[in-house]
Amino acid sequence: MEESLKKLAERAAKAVEDKNQLSEKESMKLTITHNLDSNVVRYKEVESDVKQVEQKLAAFHEQVEEAEKERQNMLAERKGIFRSSKRMKVELEALEKKWVEYEAKAEAAEKEEKTVEAEWGRIKDFISSIKGKI
Repeated sequence: MEESLKKLAERAAKAVEDKNQLSEKESMKLTITHNLDSNVVRYKEVESDVKQVEQKLAAFHEQVEEAEKERQNMLAERKGIFRSSKRMKVELEALEKKWVEYEAKAEAAEKEEKTVEAEWGRIKDFISSIKGKI
């Protein structure tokens, strides 16, 4: 009987221990479930934040592409201006090389104009004098 009581006490102690373990496991389960729920909520928040950041990145990427196109257009315009300026510079240098010649021709033309004007005046005077005699 003593043996029976001892076994009964051991069984009772084992039952209490098992109940306590179950309580501990339930507490752990609740803690883990709570932590898991918190993680799920945080995961969804972060996922939403990631989507927002991805949208911002897409918008920035679009802006970068537009800015790059604008930059390319400006570079093309700059290149055109440079080429045009280069041609104008060559033309100007060619004009400057012949400038003395152009000035000399203009001066000669001015003298010729005065000479022609003087001769025309004499011809008019001559014609007027002939008209008076006729």
